[in-house]
Amino acid sequence: MALSFLRAPHPPKLHQADQDLTIYENNTSSVQYHSKGSKYMMTHTIPPTDPKEGPSIIQPPFHYHIYQTEHFHVLSGTAHLFFGLDNKKPTLILSSSSSHPETHHQSSSSSATLGPKRYHRFENASKTHPLKINIQLDPENYENEQRFFRNFFGYLNDCKRAQISPSIFQLFVFLHSADTPLAIPVPGIVPGAELMGVYLSWGLMIAMAYFGRFVLGYKQSYPEYYRGVKGR
Repeated sequence: MALSFLRAPHPPKLHQADQDLTIYENNTSSVQYHSKGSKYMMTHTIPPTDPKEGPSIIQPPFHYHIYQTEHFHVLSGTAHLFFGLDNKKPTLILSSSSSHPETHHQSSSSSATLGPKRYHRFENASKTHPLKINIQLDPENYENEQRFFRNFFGYLNDCKRAQISPSIFQLFVFLHSADTPLAIPVPGIVPGAELMGVYLSWGLMIAMAYFGRFVLGYKQSYPEYYRGVKGR
């Protein structure tokens, strides 16, 4: 940690390590963690995007999972899922009902599955109603996923509360602990573009995470956000 004095200060941390329901963004978003062995390990509640505030911290940017398959199931509302390189047009529309009253799009399913090393993101499709969506990652690494999501969302929420920008190095330290790179955008006209992007994104994540952790001194976990099996 020779250069730790260059590290941006942490925002004041809100203690939610002991709560199975973690609530964020002035009670508008949340993550409910389910017991180990459940069909889905967590349920995300994502509010409509506020034009002034921007998207919820629970609504993920383009990313992928190196080793895991992700399962989605919409409990209420409608979700746009984006797979591959197209970040503008949804690949799938999942809904708890057969059609979405705002977009008039037909939805044939409330569930979807995506394998590892595929670019993806999802968002609340509604401008007025929250989205409640179940998430499961397989093969499951229950405690590691608890640690990652609790730290990642807790940190982003505290930065938002304090009105400061999150450290990109801290975010990459969290992401590296979960083998989840942010997806570098690449032009789709290049043959094998997504696969090339996968390895570029992977390399960037490793470089940023190692600098953030071993030079700047950022941690993979903080006790205010996650206390482990014995702590809960």
